[in-house]
Amino acid sequence: MSEKSDIKMKLETIGWLLGFFSLLVLGSLIGHDSSEDPSLTSANINNPFNIVGVYTSYVLVKLGFGYGSYFIPIIGLAISLQLISNFKFELYRIVRYLTALIFLSSITFGLIENYPSFSDNMSSYSGLLGWAVVNLLHDWIGPIGLVGLVTVLWILLIGGFFRLSSYKIGGLLISSIRNRFDSIKSSLAKKKTSDSPKIIKDESFLDDVIKQEDEEELVDNSDVIEEEIISDIDDVSEKKLGVEDELSIEKGIVEKEVDIDEKREKSIIRKDWKFPSVDLLESIPIDSESLSNDYLKERAEFLRNSISTFGVEGKTGSIKTGPIITLFEIEPSEGVRVNKFVQLSDDIARVMEADRVRVLAPIPGTSLVGIEIPNDNPQTIYLKSVINSEKYLKSDAKLKLAIGKGTLGDIAILDLGEMPHLLIAGTTGSGKSVSLNAIIVSLLYQLKPEELKFVIIDPKKVEMTLYKGLEDHYLLKFDGIDESIITKKENAILALRSLEREMDSRYDLLANEGKRNITEYNQGMKKKSKDLMPYIVLVVDELADIMMYNQRDVEVPIARLAQLARAVGIHLVIATQRPSVDVITGVIKANFAARIAFQVATKIDSRTIIDVNGADKLIGKGDMLYQKPGSSSPVRLHGAFITLKEIEDVVNYISEQPKPTELVIETIKDITSILNDNENSFNDELLNKAIEIIIVSKQASISLLQRRLSIGYSRAARLIDEMERLRIVGPFSGSKAREILVDESYLETIRDDEEI
Repeated sequence: MSEKSDIKMKLETIGWLLGFFSLLVLGSLIGHDSSEDPSLTSANINNPFNIVGVYTSYVLVKLGFGYGSYFIPIIGLAISLQLISNFKFELYRIVRYLTALIFLSSITFGLIENYPSFSDNMSSYSGLLGWAVVNLLHDWIGPIGLVGLVTVLWILLIGGFFRLSSYKIGGLLISSIRNRFDSIKSSLAKKKTSDSPKIIKDESFLDDVIKQEDEEELVDNSDVIEEEIISDIDDVSEKKLGVEDELSIEKGIVEKEVDIDEKREKSIIRKDWKFPSVDLLESIPIDSESLSNDYLKERAEFLRNSISTFGVEGKTGSIKTGPIITLFEIEPSEGVRVNKFVQLSDDIARVMEADRVRVLAPIPGTSLVGIEIPNDNPQTIYLKSVINSEKYLKSDAKLKLAIGKGTLGDIAILDLGEMPHLLIAGTTGSGKSVSLNAIIVSLLYQLKPEELKFVIIDPKKVEMTLYKGLEDHYLLKFDGIDESIITKKENAILALRSLEREMDSRYDLLANEGKRNITEYNQGMKKKSKDLMPYIVLVVDELADIMMYNQRDVEVPIARLAQLARAVGIHLVIATQRPSVDVITGVIKANFAARIAFQVATKIDSRTIIDVNGADKLIGKGDMLYQKPGSSSPVRLHGAFITLKEIEDVVNYISEQPKPTELVIETIKDITSILNDNENSFNDELLNKAIEIIIVSKQASISLLQRRLSIGYSRAARLIDEMERLRIVGPFSGSKAREILVDESYLETIRDDEEI
């Protein structure tokens, strides 16, 4: 048995013994009879514990503290409970106040029994101690001074136990008196104004009038009285629970809904085009469930007690509840480091019975620590509730994205034009594809086909197929690409290069017109009644797949578009489910200031996307962290949900509208010329020798080429990269060796080429 276990067993033994003696003392005091004393024989004793009980009760009651002695066994039971169980509470504080209560009770009983005439007869309620103190103080300060002193001591004791300062107690008394005075004053004023010269003989009618006046008075003062009562009850209950600060509960925001279809008809003049109706989107079910204040306070107190068991003390602050999560604010005690809260995130999730808990240490701009705990019954945020909101309608953003709601239920609208590009990452099932759909549909509800075009790249081939119905309206067409939704990797590279050239041609147009950006250009075209320059939004559903195909030909145009395309109205929305450094490269990351991180597997993935931890603690299903451009701390949002049927209905509605003028972009070149350019871009006389070494040794290693060819690391790495492009070796896979994709027969091909 370890030393720690031995000490624990000894403490438990002491606790059981102390509990037994405490119960013995309590029983003796309960059976106390003032007429009994130790001089009596056992035949005349009525105490249940006989002589032991008589002696104990006589010493404590008669010679000690009187009836205040009843608190002594309570102190013993509290200490015993602390020793024999894992139940933790503020033992020192309880013992301190109970001890003060023993002495003050003894003095009070002595004062009550002897006031106003003080004699030499000892009180049976106060005991010897209380009687002696009362008589001594009476001789010093007199009866009035004694009553005042005892009253002040009781106020200090009660206020200290419930953590009420003297200032607060005085404020409550003054506020109560003032409110009561105002109530009486208001009642008198009403009675004066209600006087009538008519003589009322009917007593029943008079009773009705008086009853009506009383009801009016009650209604007028109901808010004050209710607030006063609730405040007093909350204060007392919170102090009993050990909550040191007043809990302010901020319920979720209920956004005002508007009929966007009606508003649109009044504000937009349109002849040949009608936006899809919001009725095509799924209706919002009425959710009447709401977390009560009592439940939230219980959860807050349970959370505070739970973290205190781990040695982390703090005071509970405000509670902010929303549709998905509830934020509990904790003010750490003096000397407690905030990183201790972060280390306890998994333990907090366990005790609070939550899947994942996110800790904000600290909350940006405050000295508080925030603990975000998922609600037991999270709500579903439908896209209709966001698009049908007043905030969405009144937003001046040209490319506003109905992303979802904030943690308090406030509508979250993002402006793609200000970002100006968006990088999205998250694991499978985190809500990434649903969020992409919400972004696309929200843009369809605000811009006409002549104002907006999409380029959708879907390497997975199944996620974006529903948008094929937009081919004649919103999808940008490329000369030489036979796909409306681009799924082939070679076509994806062609589209990126074509957009790059389109960007350059748009800058030439702006320069010729003397305009700085697309907004100024379109304003000038409207005055001239000429065609507008449409916004182009590039949506890539899975970047990792096309990056693996040809990283250089994908990374370079994306980086260049991200750097320059904002002014000409080309914006990128790129998503990936593999947030690794070989996909989200430094070049791409540097040009995407706005990023969204859905649930990821590790902290490394979280830092790769948004530079901080936290995305690994999200609960999935649209839960996200939005990194705003220029901000160091991400904002937690909940993505809007949209079903496949809703998307299908919207697309079908748009497909039946009149077709606009077709916009076609010429491709820069075909895929063959691209590959040829790539082949000619690398020219190293050691390439064939390096390939032979790799195939013969059956090991694709940079260090091997360094040793065998006597070259540096950079040159050897370029040779390996070129062999990967030529499909001779497989891609880099961490600690595993690269796979060799060809056999020794490939050497004959190399030798034949050399002979030629």
